[in-house]
Amino acid sequence: MAMLAASIQELVSIKIKPRHDGITDQYNRIFMVKICLICAAIIGVNYFSDKVSCIVANGNGMDGAFVGSACWIQGFYIFEEMKTRLDQSGYYGIPRNMDYDGINPLGQLCTTSDRALDPVEQCTPMEKVFYLQYQYMPFFVASLALLFYVPYLAFTFTNADLVLLKDYLKAGSVDSDDLLKKFFDQKKNRRKKMRYRVFSLLLVKLMYLLVNVVALLACHVLLHHKFLTYGRDYLQWTDLDHNLAHEHNLRERHSPKPGNALLPPMGLCEIHEASRDVRNTHVNQHKFICEVSPHVLYQYVLLVLWFGLVIGIVVSVIGVLMNLFGHLLNFACFMSSSDPARRMYRAITLREIDYLEYIRRNNMPIYVELLRKIRDARSITFKGKEKYGYTGVEL
Repeated sequence: MAMLAASIQELVSIKIKPRHDGITDQYNRIFMVKICLICAAIIGVNYFSDKVSCIVANGNGMDGAFVGSACWIQGFYIFEEMKTRLDQSGYYGIPRNMDYDGINPLGQLCTTSDRALDPVEQCTPMEKVFYLQYQYMPFFVASLALLFYVPYLAFTFTNADLVLLKDYLKAGSVDSDDLLKKFFDQKKNRRKKMRYRVFSLLLVKLMYLLVNVVALLACHVLLHHKFLTYGRDYLQWTDLDHNLAHEHNLRERHSPKPGNALLPPMGLCEIHEASRDVRNTHVNQHKFICEVSPHVLYQYVLLVLWFGLVIGIVVSVIGVLMNLFGHLLNFACFMSSSDPARRMYRAITLREIDYLEYIRRNNMPIYVELLRKIRDARSITFKGKEKYGYTGVEL
């Protein structure tokens, strides 16, 4: 446990230092990755330590430990039709009478087979909803951490020039001539190449948004399409009276707990028993009510994950809008200005504007000197394009 606590503490710690990507990207790349890893670590410990227990009658000869292990492998289920029949349920999704497993034409619960195991006419079996998420949930949540890191890998690959510029400015001695040669060389940095770099940064922002949406939908599908509104339902449940919110008698409730609707803590399990020796052959079928205690932990872990994903979607949308409006603002500002220094921006690309904006925020003297050298270096080209009526900003 001490090693686990140390590992979680190391995961939680966030070092404050300059980073290459934007603040909206850092939420997904750092915070969401850590959240997923912490959640995976917590439920991973539970995965190896928690046990499943079932109600085993003393006289049926079944070993309780075997039943728990067998049911863990088999999986648990509840009835879909019982989700709206709380007044007839012993536990959420489970009838008070375990013999009931169907519904007759009058809408009443019934048994699909009699004591002689003959089928009962006009008793339609209820739909079983199986829950086996506890078998793979730690690995699924950990895989989400890898998914959130993919856009950053794309960022480092497609925006290596920005990373190089930031590292160069942090190195100490900065030479404007060297900057002009490395980042503002029109022969080296072709217009098509610079256009690709501009759109690649926007693509990275969209990738973060896509990752959040994909993660949310993946959880929604794996959890029987109950995850999209989980956080909202939980907040609404907290507004209920305390006694009603935690009432054990389902007859007193109008709706289940959101956590129980997502992952029921109690479920049914069926085991086929068979044995044979020289003299006897024994065959039997058992149905047990079991507690799935890992689901209780998963309910809270998934609640944290839901809020993280929803916030991630909002943050990612803000990142996309900031990127778009940033370019639109620069375009509007530079096209409407009559200042000679800003008119010079009309002859450079949007990617070069990104370079200059970053240099301006970090080293104003170099920024001013670099503007002058760019103007001098491109004066002929600039005048030539003016002669042909050029007034636009190149992408």
